[in-house]
Amino acid sequence: MVHTNTETANRPTNNPDQRCYQIEGKTLGFPSRFGDASSAVGLFMVPIKAARALISDRGFELLEVAPGRALFSLSFVHYRESDCGVYRECSMAFFVKKQGTELKRGFSIPYLSNWLDVMRDQAATHIWKLPVTTKLAHDAGIQMWGLPKTIDKIDFDVSDGRATFKLRVDDQEVLSYSVAAKGKGHQAPSASAVYSNFEGAPHVTYLSHEYWDMGMRLGNGQLRLGGHPIATQLRSLGLPRRPLVSCWIGKLSLDVSAPKKL
Repeated sequence: MVHTNTETANRPTNNPDQRCYQIEGKTLGFPSRFGDASSAVGLFMVPIKAARALISDRGFELLEVAPGRALFSLSFVHYRESDCGVYRECSMAFFVKKQGTELKRGFSIPYLSNWLDVMRDQAATHIWKLPVTTKLAHDAGIQMWGLPKTIDKIDFDVSDGRATFKLRVDDQEVLSYSVAAKGKGHQAPSASAVYSNFEGAPHVTYLSHEYWDMGMRLGNGQLRLGGHPIATQLRSLGLPRRPLVSCWIGKLSLDVSAPKKL
């Protein structure tokens, strides 16, 4: 079910870094802190024409990583501690070309440079759909960053060495995704860019993150699609199939900046 009623934000300053928001009885601002979470991620190569059809109204151009191919990211997160409380989230996103002040200039090699940006966490993403499980997380995402959040049901389970997330919308299964829940890797603090349409214009938000207990594998992830219309849209991308890369992050923390106009 989509909830669109949100409380009015209190914005005492024109400086977006100093804005304060009164949402669900909490005062929120920037950077927003998400101190403890676990995540399962899958990267899928998909037909760029089919992907373009899904975000054609968003105003962002897809990053082409191979002839006629784009990258789709599926990410589930279970937040145990955050400024928005305890909740779960499912991000369905596409890698897009940087623009405005983010535009990279200089020498580049077709396709290879785009892949390197993705691998180095230097590429931008645009979130197509972002279900969450609480009203606070929903309203904050919309009011503070212009993210396409809805309130839906997300189950999470870790058993027999695998982490499994399941998304249901309107009492219908959309998808289930599982990965091997093990890893000892650590990714040092880094930052990634997320593009959104905020206050009528394209904006960029930075996610400064650090990962622990991380395991990254070729393939391995298991994706199953249900009967909901969103699953039908995902099938237009050639899913379900094994991801190019799957990842389990046993612990992550991140700070989310104020959105800045591109």
